[in-house]
Amino acid sequence: MDSALEKTIHTQQKFATAVYKNFMSLRYGMEPCCIVDMEAAVIDKELCDWQSLKSKNEMGLRKRNIKQCETASEKDAVIWTSVDVDALIKRLDILETTTLEDEKDLNFIYEQPVGSLKWVINHNLGKKPSVRLEDLAGNDLMAEIDYINNNTLEIVFAIPVAGSAYLN
Repeated sequence: MDSALEKTIHTQQKFATAVYKNFMSLRYGMEPCCIVDMEAAVIDKELCDWQSLKSKNEMGLRKRNIKQCETASEKDAVIWTSVDVDALIKRLDILETTTLEDEKDLNFIYEQPVGSLKWVINHNLGKKPSVRLEDLAGNDLMAEIDYINNNTLEIVFAIPVAGSAYLN
């Protein structure tokens, strides 16, 4: 058997086992006998699926539409969309191989180790980024965000806070 196929099968089995053990833990409170790293299993499966998609494209998959079903809410109807696989793979290849910062979506992580009412962040992203805030325990935070310019912003909290700001 082909070693790539064996690896794919092993990855899919590992993912299925992790999902099953996670379900049993959440649904019935049954903790698995061994540690299951669900996040690692999901990442491995997505990488495996990505490699499979790239290899299918190299073997001649062109302009085939993949249909996706999305439901925005219980009241809304099902929405069908199509994806041009060839265009998607071209764009992902550009993002993987480019060194030009203009081609990539820039991001910045700011860490504030000591509690403070005001964080002034010089991110130099050249845009007004979206901001997600976390305290040191990983809990989401709410604050007032003022954009000074395209490279600097100020975050004001009600109480002194230490944590991280994720800018994208």
